[in-house]
Amino acid sequence: MRNPQFASLLFLALAVILFLFSLALVPPVELYCRLQRPAVLLLILQVVLLSVRISRREPPAERPLVIASFVFIALGVAFNSLLLLLARGRC
Repeated sequence: MRNPQFASLLFLALAVILFLFSLALVPPVELYCRLQRPAVLLLILQVVLLSVRISRREPPAERPLVIASFVFIALGVAFNSLLLLLARGRC
């Protein structure tokens, strides 16, 4: 990718999409057992995205996009972890 801003926007878009999928997985209590596998898959994808994001170096002009990516990845990981912890006690 030649344009670093494009790469930063792509990572941000992926982080937001994965976060919204994570948010959609927070269901009523009776559905926790059915949604464990998708939550694990999203958690793995978010951790991979986080590791790729950490390994890339961006110019200082891209810093707001990098911070936004980290925020959405962290929120997605938190929602998935919460779902898995709640499901563990119920299933």
